[in-house]
Amino acid sequence: MTGKMMCGLRGLCGLRGLCGLRKLRLRLASVIVVLMCSAACMSSAIAEDETRPNLIELPITRPPANGEAVWVQIRAGALPRGTEIRISTPDGVLLGTASSFPALSGQEEAVTHTIPLPQNVITSGRVRLRLEVEAPGEPARAPQPREIESIDLIYVPISK
Repeated sequence: MTGKMMCGLRGLCGLRGLCGLRKLRLRLASVIVVLMCSAACMSSAIAEDETRPNLIELPITRPPANGEAVWVQIRAGALPRGTEIRISTPDGVLLGTASSFPALSGQEEAVTHTIPLPQNVITSGRVRLRLEVEAPGEPARAPQPREIESIDLIYVPISK
């Protein structure tokens, strides 16, 4: 052995010692591309109606199969006591509510709620929902980012 590192191609590439560096750069570039694509996808996953900030639009990844339904999962962040997030259709039909409960010691503050969605809220491969925060003695308003940690669509098996 001459003390020089051989690449995985057993020297066929003609570069000794540089292939490891090239592989590292290629891996790093791949990670950067994946992160950039993930950020772009996440920013487009939830679209808000700029004229009505309490309306959101979530794309479905595929139509529900026979025996499946699409439900929404909302992870509610810390909310003051008595405050709840109302989830409804764009025209105001209430689908459910989400609230956070006082956390016990050692528990996370966020609470995940799963709410069934009627089939008619899925249009053109998207689900449009109205989210409003209602606090005692205050008018309803659009949620702040810290009040909803995540919102996702899930597929749930159903029986007919």
